[in-house]
Amino acid sequence: MSKSKSRADPKSRPNIAPLYGAAFGFNTDRRVKPVHFATGFFVSLFGCQYRTELLNNVVAFTDGKDLSGNYALETLHATLASAGKIGTGVGPRELHTLRRHLRCLANNDEAVFPIYGEKEFGCDYSTAAHDILTRTRDNDGFSGHFVRAVLEQSEDGRFVLDSARVCMSQEHAPLRQVFQPLLSEEPHDEDVAERYAAKLGELEPKRLKRVAKSMRRQTAAMRTLCENADVLVASETKLRFLVVGLCIWLFRYLMEEGLGTPGKRFILLSDVSGDTSPRMRSQSVWSYARLREALISSFKGFHAAGRFAECADAWDYVGNDHNLNGRPKFDEFYGTLALRSGLAQPRASRVPAKHFEPQPDTLRILVLSVPPIGDGLVPLGTLLDRLSETWGLVFGGRPEDAEELDRLGYSGLDQDRDLTPNSDALVDLLTELGLATRFSDGLVMCHSQPNYSQ
Repeated sequence: MSKSKSRADPKSRPNIAPLYGAAFGFNTDRRVKPVHFATGFFVSLFGCQYRTELLNNVVAFTDGKDLSGNYALETLHATLASAGKIGTGVGPRELHTLRRHLRCLANNDEAVFPIYGEKEFGCDYSTAAHDILTRTRDNDGFSGHFVRAVLEQSEDGRFVLDSARVCMSQEHAPLRQVFQPLLSEEPHDEDVAERYAAKLGELEPKRLKRVAKSMRRQTAAMRTLCENADVLVASETKLRFLVVGLCIWLFRYLMEEGLGTPGKRFILLSDVSGDTSPRMRSQSVWSYARLREALISSFKGFHAAGRFAECADAWDYVGNDHNLNGRPKFDEFYGTLALRSGLAQPRASRVPAKHFEPQPDTLRILVLSVPPIGDGLVPLGTLLDRLSETWGLVFGGRPEDAEELDRLGYSGLDQDRDLTPNSDALVDLLTELGLATRFSDGLVMCHSQPNYSQ
């Protein structure tokens, strides 16, 4: 059989999942939404999942589409009525209205599909509590399990995991109480590590310790986020902060692992100016594209370092298959993670040119991850230093930013017309979020507690 025919026959293609596992520790050949990551992370953390069949029957449907089996409205109504889950005054019409509301709550990241009796898609519910965890497919490519395993290696990481357990075990969390009548009480053990090994190979302890060491600053920031959130916000918000924060941690890990060579610095040049500076916007767009291409190119560096020795056939396939053109599948993972965590904009698919610009709620998470409440007020420059050192975010508000940006190839940016207005826009946003205060002498002080006064 010729080489081209071999590539055309799916049965003859090598399993390339171990290639991604060898590269970054999980499968990046997919779109991973935060809800996918959250399911994988928490199932790995708790070591179990639940058969949420009744919940799935209620919330997994599409308007205007005829459903069969237990998803059909009449059948579902009879099932819920016989089980005492709905009152006698609730008819099929009222049930349909109710399930539409429940679907909105369970499907806030558009990841809920029928998984019992019909064609089994993956299904990830809105993160609410440990007993809503359902794992039918590894939609996160084991990224959640990988992050959980890395965090286990350090004291700060274990603090984050303990905080995660507490957040997911709140018995009276409002969203959990809404779903509680539809939940199963019996968990099913889930050995994610065994399934990981079967699909991606063994996750070596030495590798986990190395990654934990390289990510110690970011892990410490996650601990700070958990400590600040515990004082400031409600349980559902804590969970959102935790999940989005861990997605940002994961995005930063890509930079550390793929580009972490001595003397090499990649930044997320963030444009928050509202498109008032065309140069700032174009350079931020380039920053987004430049980082993506550098990370895709890092696979060649992994190959040169011998990381793909045990999956050489997969690397050869990627390099020779005409559909891949020598580029591992990474674009969707990169883009989805950047956009859905709120680090980049715009999310609209019709706008191809993405740029780094933290969403307001993501900016709040980033700020809460760097200055602990006990620090009180910190100067704007200190906050910008911490955001740069921890997460790689650069806004142009530090004295050294202009020189560094020019050295990294971001040419043509003027301090007065581009960088200063961008940092001023950041201060405006921080002030609106209650995370910064402008004093009468022009001094800007930042804080992690809204409406801080001293």
